Amino acid sequence: MSSFRGTKALFMQLLRSNVSPETRPEIFKALVCIAYLAEINTWVVLSVALPGMTSDPNVMLPAASVGMLLAIGTAGLTIGKAAAGVVLDKVNPKWALIAVLIGAGGFNSLMAVGNTLTWFNITWFLSRAVYASGWVAASRLICCWTPEETRGASLGSLAFAARVGFTVGASALGGLLLIGVSWRLLFHITSAFAGIMALMLVVAMPDEFPYSLSGGGGSDYNVGGGPTTAADVSTDSGRGKMLTAEIGFERGGSGGEEAADAAANVAQGQATKATSMGAAIKDFLTTPQVLMAIVARCCLHTMYEFTAFMNMWAVDALGVSGGVAAQISAAFSGGSAIAVLCGGLLFVRYTGAGRRNFITGLTILASVCFFVLTKVQSPAAIVTAVILLGAGWAVPYYVPLPAYNLRKGGSFSAVLEGICETFAYGSAMVFDIAMGSWLKGPNGYGKMMSTLLICSVGAVIFMGGFMQQEKVYEDNLVKV
Repeated sequence: MSSFRGTKALFMQLLRSNVSPETRPEIFKALVCIAYLAEINTWVVLSVALPGMTSDPNVMLPAASVGMLLAIGTAGLTIGKAAAGVVLDKVNPKWALIAVLIGAGGFNSLMAVGNTLTWFNITWFLSRAVYASGWVAASRLICCWTPEETRGASLGSLAFAARVGFTVGASALGGLLLIGVSWRLLFHITSAFAGIMALMLVVAMPDEFPYSLSGGGGSDYNVGGGPTTAADVSTDSGRGKMLTAEIGFERGGSGGEEAADAAANVAQGQATKATSMGAAIKDFLTTPQVLMAIVARCCLHTMYEFTAFMNMWAVDALGVSGGVAAQISAAFSGGSAIAVLCGGLLFVRYTGAGRRNFITGLTILASVCFFVLTKVQSPAAIVTAVILLGAGWAVPYYVPLPAYNLRKGGSFSAVLEGICETFAYGSAMVFDIAMGSWLKGPNGYGKMMSTLLICSVGAVIFMGGFMQQEKVYEDNLVKV
């Protein structure tokens, strides 16, 4: 223990001696992003390993049982997310992220030593339940190193790290499969990576931070204040972005009934006036735009669940190897990463009808890509369609819906986000269970693609309706 403390003290001394105070927070934020990337790979590894697991004669995991395995993992994720907001408020975010990395990696390694469906179900459920706290822990930790006015950019970097993590992880793990590495070793490799990053956080990350999660200028080395969830942390920066867009409109109006109607519309689109959680939930579930957001989120999340089956689909339906299938899967996150980076900037530039057309156009692009994937067999065409699918899916999922939840939810924004995520993960769980049934019969992947195409059309309709309401809201800001 004394040698460990000595090592940490030496590292901190070297950091103080060679790195300027302005640069140190950037190093710590980069460390958080890499640690979160490592956590992402504890999830990516299953989708890459599944073709090898189902074809391994020593493993009792038929393809028809994969859907149930994924559904059980989604159930663990849902339960874990519900617990995260309560538990992590009371824990230092550094140690919370370390626990997530060790727990998710440890259960993954345990999963790799088993051979039965029951063992896989139990260990994957536990791995996903622990994994669910990763975003909350990482977002809280990165915000402890970020002043309040720039937290939105830091959270964007963390989301970008997630997309890059999926792309790099799927590509690297797929490459290992191509050179003959076993699927079991893939689990151990990702677990080791998570363990190394946990150790790096222990050694290199201070236990105290310069900014408070409770807001304000931040008394030095104060983790801060009252209960705060990841959504709460980003609320102020999200509101700031919305207000920036809103202030850009010239305020005018003609008074009378038109102005009164405009004021009523703006009031409905702004933060709930509810003072209790029950009243807030009632307000949310009786607001048409919230309901459109929930359905749109369900459609988009089910579309994303395609990535869990993409490797198996590529191997079984297209006849490619497991390694090539992993490269196809990586193309989705490659498209998503580029889209999140560029699309967020475009979204801020657009207003009103421009935003509506931009987001609706992207969901139409995703729907067209699903249609193309049902018709083509060329690897080049498939990779292109998957890249564009990732691009068309990512911006509608990551940008307008969370921004709206922050604005509409107000002090209950975490509750609103939780409602949306519960429905979204529930829809993904239903899809996973259905896939388990479909893969037992003929044309299982055909049914999968047809369902995803229907969901993508639903995303176009409900995201289009949602963004039309956003346009009306912004237009009425001019009249108030």
